Amino acid sequence: MIRARPDPTRQVVRIALGFVLALSTWTTIPVLASAQVPGLGGVEAVSEDTATPPDPLGRETPRGLVTGLVSALADGDAEKIRRFVETDAAGSVEDARAALDRAGEVSPSADLSLVPEGRLDDGLDAAVERIGMLRTGTKTIPLLAHRVDRDGRRIWLLSAESFETLSDWTAPAGGLANEARSWTAALPAGPTILGVPARDWALMGAFALAGYALAFGLFRLRGLVGRRIASERGPNRMSHFIAASEPPLRLALAAAIFGFGVGYLGVSVVARYQLISLVQIVFWFAGLWFAWRLIDALAEITLERMSNRGAITAYSVVTLAARVAKVLFAAIFFTFALRAFGIDITAGLAALGIGGLAFAFGAQKLVENLIGSVTLIADRPVRVGDFCRFGETLGTVEEIGIRSTKIRTLGRTIVTVPNGEFSSLHLENFTRRDVFHFHHTIGVRYETSPDQMRELLWRLRQMLLERPSVDADPARVRFISFAAYSLDVEIFAYIHAEDWNGYLEIQEAPMLDCMDIVEMCRTGFAFPSQTVYLGRDGGRTSVMAGAREAAE
Repeated sequence: MIRARPDPTRQVVRIALGFVLALSTWTTIPVLASAQVPGLGGVEAVSEDTATPPDPLGRETPRGLVTGLVSALADGDAEKIRRFVETDAAGSVEDARAALDRAGEVSPSADLSLVPEGRLDDGLDAAVERIGMLRTGTKTIPLLAHRVDRDGRRIWLLSAESFETLSDWTAPAGGLANEARSWTAALPAGPTILGVPARDWALMGAFALAGYALAFGLFRLRGLVGRRIASERGPNRMSHFIAASEPPLRLALAAAIFGFGVGYLGVSVVARYQLISLVQIVFWFAGLWFAWRLIDALAEITLERMSNRGAITAYSVVTLAARVAKVLFAAIFFTFALRAFGIDITAGLAALGIGGLAFAFGAQKLVENLIGSVTLIADRPVRVGDFCRFGETLGTVEEIGIRSTKIRTLGRTIVTVPNGEFSSLHLENFTRRDVFHFHHTIGVRYETSPDQMRELLWRLRQMLLERPSVDADPARVRFISFAAYSLDVEIFAYIHAEDWNGYLEIQEAPMLDCMDIVEMCRTGFAFPSQTVYLGRDGGRTSVMAGAREAAE
């Protein structure tokens, strides 16, 4: 049995709303805590006697350095920009900024380290971090940051060599990219919005629309080719998946085009840095959307194949695996998105160890139901579509979920049972039995003679053995007891049938034959009755008289 696939667009929207809610909660809790708890003011609450006060410019980490430097570039404050560069650096701030705008590229926030030590697996020295690059013709020069001691703190600063490289950079002549940058620079800048000329915002918006239009055109062409092939080979599941995967792939392609080409527009590095994280999130979101639809398509194809083979038990396994895969992909997306927004998830992961005990106590039922789900999937006492008895209830299993199992009762109601409880019940599965038990006891009247009883037993045995639906071994008919008001005969056999309704239809014939055989043997069925025997005798006097006569 294959269920209709839920609307993926609605599911993706739910994921996005959940992410926004989680992000707002994550970023609001520290603010509320610092506002409500006396003496708590975030990092400023740390005593100077016990710890070094934080850097007011946030240069303790590579990401803090880049964020502060971009903010200083947006403000256009040359003196503030100098505070993010090693003091012995020579060169012009304006020239360095122009180089960054024309040919520079700052690493996205998601690629920058959030810890003071920086990245230790990048092949560079421990006190050196790569924070961007500068294009010079066909070559790229890395922009490096150094970790130095300054005013009793260890902070990250743009290296003097990188700053001098930016100051000495000159735009190469010729080239399509340089012509595009020159054409961009010739446009009127307009008012400044968030430290970026309105011209740059307009250019990036137009380029984003152009990139999406290009992606739309390419996928429209792919759709035409796909429909041409489908018309020749006929539609199938894969063609439906290709059509369903078009929106996420189109969005991913548009994000990739924008991320690759925006650096050649010559717009402000501040604008590019502010948008590149958003573009990455859009790209990851498109990947999550595509993975979501891919999982649904694979699950649907697998369920269809298993259903054709009669392996209905695969429904529960495939459904659970699909849900776990979706949760895994969603968790990966949220991890990257939170990191792109500058939220350090390592602290949250560390807090899991502290809060693990509280979670274990508070989520006992949840964990119990999850374990029950695994037990139901592994042991498979019941499967979707099975008719079973659990406790005192009879019903058909409709869904085995991660938390609970839904069963359609004989009254056509839905009973939802937590898997932790359901897996611990005594489950009787009627669907999985191979044969049906035909077991009846008939009682005939005590007036039945031995010869009639022998004929009755012989005819009943013949009747059972002659039926093809009855299993000959161990079919039996036996005279088993002298009951209170009947002579009891046991009829025991197994009947082959497809389902319970088929069994009820098959057993009607042997039961009617039993009635005919009882009548044929000139006896009848017994019913609760009492027999009173009346005796006539002469009493004590007549008995004594008879004894004297015999003696004489």
